[in-house]
Amino acid sequence: MAAAPNNNNGESKMMLGFIVRRCAADLGHNPTPEEFATWANGNGRRGNRLCLFGKEISSAAAKVMFSQPGRLVTVNPEGLARIWKGSGQ
Repeated sequence: MAAAPNNNNGESKMMLGFIVRRCAADLGHNPTPEEFATWANGNGRRGNRLCLFGKEISSAAAKVMFSQPGRLVTVNPEGLARIWKGSGQ
């Protein structure tokens, strides 16, 4: 999974389609907007929220994201590590 580094703040940008596919692989099926929002807002260490996009997203936001698979979005570095770890990287 390739991520383009953002030199301004160290965060990476990634296409939404790749993120949705990673979620689908983790779930074993294409996610609903509710499932994607729950997955993206996943829990981190010690029960802390580890939001993939830097803040929690709603299922309504997830529904909009599904319609824009080519859009580049900023991904939280810890969240990026979480999805890479899930893919065996």
